[in-house]
Amino acid sequence: MSESMWIERAQSAEARLATLKQAYEPALERVKEFKANFGVKERGNGEIDVDFDKFVKNIGYEAAIELKSIIDQVYEIEKAS
Repeated sequence: MSESMWIERAQSAEARLATLKQAYEPALERVKEFKANFGVKERGNGEIDVDFDKFVKNIGYEAAIELKSIIDQVYEIEKAS
């Protein structure tokens, strides 16, 4: 392949890369905002740490009641008491 062909391919790849970056950066920013709003942090080893107080306050009353109901069912909280 000629040098001009390689230059053209490199420029084409750079353009595609720039387009992809423009497409995924807003999604990454939205994920960061979501995690911050709901008190979710990811540790360096990949484990998830949740600030449950912040999470519950931000999901609102109705969603908190629904979450409590699901937790009670899954872990059979009522039967264990």
